[in-house]
Order: sequence, then structure tokens, then C-alpha cells
Amino acid sequence: MRLTLVVSGLLMGSLPMSVGAVALPPHPRLLLTAAEVPQVQARAAADPVLKARLDTLLRAADRALKEPVVLPDRGGQWPHWYACKADGGNLRTLSPTEHQCPVCKKVYTGWPYDDVVILYRHGALAHAVRDLGVAYAVTGQAPYAAKAREVLLAYAERYTQYPLHDKNGQAKVGGGHVGPQTLDEAVWLIEVCQGADLVWSQLSAADRQRIAGGLLRPAAECIRRHKMGIHNIQCWKNSAVGLVGLLLGDEALVADAVDSEHGFKQQIAKGVNLDGQWYEGAWGYHFYTMSALVPLAEAGERCGLGLYAFERDGRGFRKLFDGPLNLAMPSFVLPNFSDSGFVNVAGSALYEYAFRRWGDPRYTDVLRRGKADSLEALLIGVRPLPAAVERRSQSTNYRDAGYAVLQQGAGPDATWLCLKYGPHGGGHGHPDKLNVILARQGKVLACDPGTGKYGVPIHAGWQKTSIAHNTLTVDEADQKPTTGRCLAFVSEPMWAAALAEAGPVYDGVTYRRAAALVSEQLVLVLDLVEAKAERTCDLALHVAGRWATAPAGEPVALPARPGYSYLQQMVRTNAPLPLVTCEPLRLGLAVISTPDGVTWAGTGPGANTQERLPAVVRRVRGQHAAVGWALALDGQTPTLALVAEGPRWMLAATVGERAARLLVDPAGGTVRVET
Repeated sequence: MRLTLVVSGLLMGSLPMSVGAVALPPHPRLLLTAAEVPQVQARAAADPVLKARLDTLLRAADRALKEPVVLPDRGGQWPHWYACKADGGNLRTLSPTEHQCPVCKKVYTGWPYDDVVILYRHGALAHAVRDLGVAYAVTGQAPYAAKAREVLLAYAERYTQYPLHDKNGQAKVGGGHVGPQTLDEAVWLIEVCQGADLVWSQLSAADRQRIAGGLLRPAAECIRRHKMGIHNIQCWKNSAVGLVGLLLGDEALVADAVDSEHGFKQQIAKGVNLDGQWYEGAWGYHFYTMSALVPLAEAGERCGLGLYAFERDGRGFRKLFDGPLNLAMPSFVLPNFSDSGFVNVAGSALYEYAFRRWGDPRYTDVLRRGKADSLEALLIGVRPLPAAVERRSQSTNYRDAGYAVLQQGAGPDATWLCLKYGPHGGGHGHPDKLNVILARQGKVLACDPGTGKYGVPIHAGWQKTSIAHNTLTVDEADQKPTTGRCLAFVSEPMWAAALAEAGPVYDGVTYRRAAALVSEQLVLVLDLVEAKAERTCDLALHVAGRWATAPAGEPVALPARPGYSYLQQMVRTNAPLPLVTCEPLRLGLAVISTPDGVTWAGTGPGANTQERLPAVVRRVRGQHAAVGWALALDGQTPTLALVAEGPRWMLAATVGERAARLLVDPAGGTVRVET
């Protein structure tokens, strides 16, 4: 089959753009081709780990053969509802109608919790269709294809009868029939298409017509009606629509998914920065976007679209794989900035695709550290893996992504600090310009709140507030979305430092921060704030550990403001701060300011409101403020001095018998360390 793709939208100029002709191979052509099946069999025969993975898939397919096909009676609900409203703990499913918080033990019932479990059931059925398809392709046993056919036909009869609904239960564009968002619909539809393609040759013409007309085309149109521009969700939608198009040979659907103003190529050209990070700035969404792009890129590779090779203005699909290798901590873990948790690069089987398509030996280092029994390794992995090329991390300023990375030491135990000054990241960004994350020996010390389920109060009330981050809050209000800039970056053999400016995060306020790794054991940070009028400045520090002894002082009456209301046990203290225990490390903290301010010490939330982590806030009132911090990673308590010399500042620290100075000229844009 030859498919000629024509885009009716105006991408370049005023005429429709022909993107060429694609000769579609016979089915299957999305997840595997007939020529690839013997390769899968050979990998399983040669590698006991992959043989076990195939056996696991076949057992899952065998279980599906025995289960009656019973579709849920309705569509499912938003997984972000599935958390405790009181403390933010993720719920645990006791039964289809009972859902327990593991933190406070409260049991939730009814909508939307029951309906989240229903969404998971729809997902399991799509997963079963894919597994059954793979099982049929690998074994040739007809019952697997017959069972996949049964599920597909059941959905073809039922799909359009499921009411359109969004996460609030309303029949609006952007909602789905199976799921509450076109995102959920797309994720579900991708596996449905992959499985259907693998058994397509076993379906009658009437079956194909029923599945296409009752399921695939209606689902694709539901997804297409909702357009999101450059966004991770749109990438999932493109893959789902594109796979329907490639499965059915529909050139309009493929063109929409690949070459439209919101298609695959535009997502790469506009969504990937030159440092190889997805623009939303959250590493979880970076890999989520990669996961969304791969199904269409892989199907396109088999169908002649060549999406792996696409590049525009230095931005290509490969950048998304290379960026994490550069920006990860020495432990191979990416920080939990913005709406993200921590992401272990070495745990990503997506690099099986990357190594297969590009052959970069750096990817083998990732694969050797990750799971050897992934489905991706079975279906497409290169085995045996060649010798790995070890990743070497070092101090680097990533200007396009907006991260100044400082490192002292080598290997996974090195001390690593990231100063974040770049783009906000859209809807998944946090108000945290000049935030820092610090790690040593693979443990995060100065920490970020990251994210949790979006449907519970802790997300907006704490995780997306400025005071929850290691940065500045002015007048108890959150920072505005903006992009900062790096003023200076220096990497020397014995130290590394950066100076950055936040941009217009507050009206009439200029905020600059200098951060330095003086050694593997000592971090200095200097915050400089200039305002046109007197303001209240709160500089916060959150540490992933526990106070060795409780801070002593007078209890603080906390403001009833977003973020502040989540702080607890806060006391006003003039005494040296207690040590923080971060097993196996002990961390000494010190803070100083001019004009003189007050120090609050207590706790803020961790993964939920019941987990408490040390929190320190230095409050300064005035038009100008300088706040200096020292973090000693050897368990000693630093002493600090802060001196102004005209426009220049010196933060001097003494730790035991060692002394160091951080010298900053914000006007001249210079920073250096003297020891």
C-alpha cells in the first residue's frame, strides 16, 4: 500500500504541503513486523532473562484467555483524584469500592474513587489486547488472536455508548469515553492499536470494518477534537491518532499526527530545548513525553516516516535521550523540579529504542544499570550489549535549559548542586526561580517538594508555592512565572560557583543568588535582594532528613497563607541551628543576613503532611537584603560573616580549622571563591 500524505493546515506558506509517499508494509507494522518476530524469538532463546520475560507475557496472555470479556459499565476517572484529601497520601485499592489511605487509614468510597479503579480496568483490557497480539505473533497460536478479536469487537459495540465525560463528570470536549481526558483515551488507544495490528491478518473484512467504524475512528476523532498545541498530552494524542492512521491506511490521520501545526515534528521543533530537555522543565514529564513520542516514531520507522531522523534548528528526537545523561545527578537520578518526582535514568527502558536506532555506546551504560527484563528489551533490544561507555558528569552551565550544575568529586558519591534559573515550564512549572537542589553520596540533602496527585489540597497549597522551595518569597506571595538568566559561571579544579538573576518574579524587586561548591564538604549560598520599596523577604531552606535535636526558641504564629500554613513546629531562634541527620551524613547549617532578620526553624511536609522534614526560613524586612547560607556536609556547624564592600559582597565561612570566602559582584557579574 502506498500512502500519500497531504496536510491541509498552513504550516509553511499558504498552500497545502505534500510530505511525500509512504509505502506501507503488510500487517503487522506498528509494534513489530513479521520479519522482526524471528528476532524476538532468537533473543528469548539466547538470553535466559528475556526468555523469562517472554514467559511472563505468555502467562498473562494465557490468563486473559480464561477470563470472560466483561467491559466496565462506564468510563473511568482522573487518577489524580486517587489520593487522601487530608494528607495527600496515595490511596490503596482494597476493593472496587473501597480505597484506603496508607498514612491515616481513612477509607474512601464512591465517585470519583470507584471510577479511577474503572479506568485502571479499561487500561488492563487494552494491555491484554497488546499482550495477546504479541503472544499470537510469537507463537502463531490462533486462540490468542481470537481472544484479542473478542475484546476489540466488544469495545466496537460499546465504545460510542460510553458517555463523553471529563474529570469533573461533564460532557465537554477534552474529555473521553473510556477516560476523563483525551490523554487517557490516547494512552489506552495506543495499546489497542498495537494489539489490533498484530492480529489484523486474522480478522475478517467485516470484523475490521466493525472495529474501525465502532472503535478506532470514533476514538481518534474524540482525541482530534481537542487540540493542545505544544504539550506532552498532545504527543500522546498524536501517537494514538497516527497509529490509527497507519493501521487503517488513513492519510489524513497520519498527516494530522505527524505534520500538522501540533504534530510530531512541531512538538520536537518547538518543545525540545538545545540542552535536550522538554520545555515543561519537569523530568517526569520529559520521560512521559518520550514515552508518548516513541510509539509513533517506532511505527513510523516501520512505515517509512523516518521520525527518528527528524531535526530542525539543532532540535531532534535524539536530544530528549541525550539531555538526561548530561543533566542527571552523579547517581543517574534526575532532580524532582516542578511537577515531577525523582526520575532514575538508569531505570528507563526507553533507551532500548535509542540504542537500537542510534547505536550511541553511552546508552549501554544506562541499559546495563537498568532492568534487563523489560518488554522493550525483548521486542527490540540489541543483545548482547557491547561494552558500556561510562558517563562522566562535571560542572556545566546549561543556558538553554537554565540550570547551573556544580560538582565536586567524581563518581556516584560526588557532591552535586543545581541552581535553577531557566524557563518556568508552563502549567507544570513551579514558582521557584533560583531554587537549588543539593546531593551527595547519592542522597538528596537540600530538597524540592516535587509533586503528588493534582486533585488533593497539598498540591496547590504546598507543592506549588514558593515558600515550599529553596528560594525567595516576598510579602508571603508566590513568585510570578518568568525566565531568569545566568550572570556568571566558574568551574575550577577545587571549586565551582554560579551567579544568576531571577528576572521579574516580583514587581519592583531584583533577586540574585550566588551558589558555590567550595569543596565536596562545604556549600555557600548568597542571596541578594533589591526592592523599590520596603518588602518582607523570606528565604527558605528545606532538607531531606531530620533534626538531630529539636530547634529551641519561641513558637511562631504562622501566616494563614498558601504554603505557610503547612509549616509546623516553627520557632523563632537566635541559637545555632541543630545538626540535620541525613543518613549516613550529618549536615551543619548556618544563616546570616543584613539587615539583621529573624530565623524560623521547624518542619515542612515531605511526601505527605505526616512526613516532616527540617525547614528553615530567614525573614528580613527592608528595601535591600543579603542572606548568606552555609551547609557543611561533614557534621560541623559553620560560623558566618557577611561584609559589603560597595556593590560587592563577601560571605566568609569558618568550619573547624577551614575557612572560605564567597566573593560576589552582582553589578559586574562576577563570582569567585577563596579558600
